Amino acid sequence: MEQAQASRVSMAFLTAVSIVGLALIPVLVLQPYLEHFEFSIRHSLVGALYSAVCLLGVAAVFYPAKCRGLFQKTQNPMPQVHKPSSSVQIRGHHPDCQNYSGNRIWVWGRGFCAACSGLLAGAIIALIGAALYFFVGLDAPWASVWLVALGEAWMLLGLAQIKFAGYVKMIVNVIFVVGSCVTLIEADVLGKSVLVDLYVLGLIDFLLWLRILLSEWNNKRTCQMCQSCFL
Repeated sequence: MEQAQASRVSMAFLTAVSIVGLALIPVLVLQPYLEHFEFSIRHSLVGALYSAVCLLGVAAVFYPAKCRGLFQKTQNPMPQVHKPSSSVQIRGHHPDCQNYSGNRIWVWGRGFCAACSGLLAGAIIALIGAALYFFVGLDAPWASVWLVALGEAWMLLGLAQIKFAGYVKMIVNVIFVVGSCVTLIEADVLGKSVLVDLYVLGLIDFLLWLRILLSEWNNKRTCQMCQSCFL
């Protein structure tokens, strides 16, 4: 019980840190002295770093086993809780259990992880948007702190994806990734500083890591409360 409470407090603390971090972005982009921290390859560098994050996310969707080995993590919480029954199957990265039905979407009779499907679709959209802005040179049609706030709100909504199910869960994860792209581009347009861009990139990585932690924490809690797979 104490361990569960400690985990809940940790998740709440990390979420609060992410909210504070996001709140600092509008403040930073409005600081004119940061524009002096500028160099010629800013767009190429930032675009390459962000694209690398998106491509790693795409690889994690298609090669989850290799990523689990790299980070010693798994979407399947059962080995972390207990030794499951041999009859338990994993479908769409999750146990074939009614408690995880909301974590899957069904396409032509096949089950897919709703969250991973959303992250994949969002990463593709974000890659296209980042390529057009950072490499092709397409100007952002609008530049506003309110658009920065909108992108941040979308990322925070993505952190709450554990509360949604099915195709809604998938859409929320799409919004999470697209929100990161909107935030980065708008921060770049307004801040015109590599320091601001790198700060936003670091925060995007932090929120992605936190999104994974929240998902694992919720999955583990679900199995601990159910226990039916271990009978």
